[in-house]
Amino acid sequence: MFLDKYLNSTYLDLVYNNYDENYLKLLDENNFSKVYSILKNNGFYFINDIILKYIELFEIEDEYVEKALLDIKSVLGNDYVRIIGSNMTIIDEIIKRADHYSEL
Repeated sequence: MFLDKYLNSTYLDLVYNNYDENYLKLLDENNFSKVYSILKNNGFYFINDIILKYIELFEIEDEYVEKALLDIKSVLGNDYVRIIGSNMTIIDEIIKRADHYSEL
């Protein structure tokens, strides 16, 4: 599976324990890669933790994730990545906003 390109063996084992293998096989590698790049380019230093707890973020089209991140940045300020790192439940809000954009 393509996740081994992004995660070390410990995180990979945790992901397989947290999610159904059939669900993981349905993930679109191309979109996953795009969302991963967006997070990396914006300085998210805890991407592995996001994958572990919020892998559904990587199912949303990259353009909607990017718009949602801009929204969150406008609310939280330039230090938004550190704030999210301290309170990862904010990822739920990013997912909600990205889903909203995808429905427009």
